[in-house]
Amino acid sequence: MNDLLREAALSRPDAHALNDGERAWTYAELDVAVGRMARRLSPLGVAPGATVALVAHPSALSVQAIHAVHRTGAVLAPLNPRLNPASIENALETVGPCVILSTRQDILALGLDPDWVTPVDDLPKAVVQGEGTADSPSMREDPESPLAVILTSGTSGDPKTIPIYSNALATNSRAVAARLDLGETDRWYASLSIAHIGGLAQIHRSVEVGCTLLVRGKFSARVLADLIDSGDVTHTSLVPTMLQQLLEVREGLSVPPTLKCLLVGGAAAGKDLVETALRKGYPIALTYGITEACSQVATAPPKLVRTKPDAVGPPLDGIELRFRDSGEICIRGVTVSQAVVDEDGWFSTGDLGAFDDDGHLRVTGRLGDRIISGGVNVDPLFVETVMRKLPGVSGVAVVGVPDDLWGEVVVAMVVLDSDTPPDPQPLIAVIRERLATAEVPRRIEFVDALPLNVNGKVDRGRVRARLT
Repeated sequence: MNDLLREAALSRPDAHALNDGERAWTYAELDVAVGRMARRLSPLGVAPGATVALVAHPSALSVQAIHAVHRTGAVLAPLNPRLNPASIENALETVGPCVILSTRQDILALGLDPDWVTPVDDLPKAVVQGEGTADSPSMREDPESPLAVILTSGTSGDPKTIPIYSNALATNSRAVAARLDLGETDRWYASLSIAHIGGLAQIHRSVEVGCTLLVRGKFSARVLADLIDSGDVTHTSLVPTMLQQLLEVREGLSVPPTLKCLLVGGAAAGKDLVETALRKGYPIALTYGITEACSQVATAPPKLVRTKPDAVGPPLDGIELRFRDSGEICIRGVTVSQAVVDEDGWFSTGDLGAFDDDGHLRVTGRLGDRIISGGVNVDPLFVETVMRKLPGVSGVAVVGVPDDLWGEVVVAMVVLDSDTPPDPQPLIAVIRERLATAEVPRRIEFVDALPLNVNGKVDRGRVRARLT
């Protein structure tokens, strides 16, 4: 099985592969560092088929650890350091790792127990008996063994493990690079958690393409703004809340031509947010993706978004889409995990959408989020879109809660601007003029911030639990 990092080191040894703001690694240097780390993992029981957990933010060490685990033939299980201790413990029980890795910085910041976590910082210092050159051939030989497993639950539900295979990840990387015009001279800022399929994919995509990966720890809108202003970044991925933070940090500043693409996905991006970013000159790309398909399924590059700010573009090469009578999106292709497909290779995503006349996908909501109140179907995303346009509203989440008379009723959690008084009656009065009776929230609860899951999406399960 191909070792992409080794191939890049042989074909482009002097090209910049990794930069953490303090040091830059060429592909040859990164290959040597990864080989050294891979050899030091073996005495810890890391071998083909074993599972290795990694709890860390994006950094030079965590990126090297990811490549090193892959080179040993083991299965990587990246866990989000933003999880609380109980959730990390449950995740570890689910994946059953032979060893848990982290960086010393993350161990200290997260309060992890040093007795059960191995610091990757120490691996380069370890002495391995019989160590020779820096060369370390890949031990990944079984194509049936996944490269990684990702824990996901979407916006709600119990966590599940999705296997990610190297050929699927490589296919997705090539399709994304072609769609976004990503090349060897570009520089991608690692903004997403490496426990998120988008975060893991961006690390592999940089090697597949041969571009430079910029790592600066956990996401910071201020850091991204500095990279944009200095011309050091060309591409990055953002969830809508990150884009909003970036717009606020760079308020009034022009966008330099060195910035080629802000890829926005992970949750529904409001049309107002996208149009505001476009008006300010940001090169916005919109994408729809899921863990089960190795990240992106359909993507609209910046040129298309400027003409269609509410579409996520055509499917990527190698992906087929169809729709059930309910409007549910079904996908099939090389990048789709075979662990979740039916006998014909189709995976039912639970998301709702449709093609427009040009064959571009529009995602309209979640099948499971649909509210049925008194026999009337209510789309919570539509209600949220209307409510976000109301004066003083900066954030909103709409869910259905059980009701003895109507089956379900619509309720909303709302974040207001600091100078707006928390009075639901004026909001409801305006909403009644714009929504059908069944769509009007029966109750509004004001909060300082919407509850988000570890991937930055609104956690509808927590919203529903609080409002029920």
